[in-house]
Amino acid sequence: MNIIDKIFGTRNIGLALGAGGARGLAHIGVIQALDELNYKIVALSGASMGAIVAAMFAFYPHWSMVQEKLFDYFKSHQEALDEFEILKNASRQESSESSRFKSIKSSMYKLRMYGRLIADTPLLKSELLTDLIYTVLPDKDIEEANLPLTIVVYDILSEKEVRIRNGAVRDIVVASCSIPGIFPPVKKDDMLLVDSGAISPVPVSAVKSSGVKKIVAVDVSPKQSKHNRYSNGLDIMLNVLAGATQKIKEMELRDADIVIQPQIGGLEWWRFEYYQQIKDRGYKAAMERLTR
Repeated sequence: MNIIDKIFGTRNIGLALGAGGARGLAHIGVIQALDELNYKIVALSGASMGAIVAAMFAFYPHWSMVQEKLFDYFKSHQEALDEFEILKNASRQESSESSRFKSIKSSMYKLRMYGRLIADTPLLKSELLTDLIYTVLPDKDIEEANLPLTIVVYDILSEKEVRIRNGAVRDIVVASCSIPGIFPPVKKDDMLLVDSGAISPVPVSAVKSSGVKKIVAVDVSPKQSKHNRYSNGLDIMLNVLAGATQKIKEMELRDADIVIQPQIGGLEWWRFEYYQQIKDRGYKAAMERLTR
């Protein structure tokens, strides 16, 4: 008897898939493990990359189709992955050249990026998101999905989390993946929608509100470093925000019956080229957690 049998006494579960960019590809491995262990997903919720995987699984009958569509996209769209070069360059500034010179170069590069944000210019074009999402998801409404699906977004006008269960699935998922400052927000009705990752990183309560009784949550966020640098006011502000998000996540996860946290290390959210390794980490974590 595995852990779900011990805790649940049922094979019907709700699945909450968390935000995390490329790290969210681990969700595919988790769904594969659940399938191999003969558990039935009866409702899903997702935020950001978790919204992409949740929506795909809600429309396609098997996890292998989700994997095939996403992996084929990444294999054939290297030029799209290259668009993340601006973020990779910032990362390189952080990891190379240990000295005062490194600190100066890093600060100058950050200043250029933050200048674009202050000027109301997103770092990346929305086409980068829409091309991916319009390729891997069908042109259908959420209500047409095979499973109950809740996509979580944040409305910056009302300053509230919004749980969406109807409307064009592609557009709603684009909104859920629109990281503030990185991608432009998405207009819908009287709302201006962005990624909800900061205030609902693992949308457990969203899937619970669908009426499902037993919930598995997948958290792919990186562990907070205990050795963060606080060299300037911006670093302090970002670390305070990260700490607040961590506390929100911890409260959400308390409502899950099982929490799976794949070990992906400090991999940055834009490293989609590691899709196979990330997915495998999700499968490994799920099998270890669910069969012990």
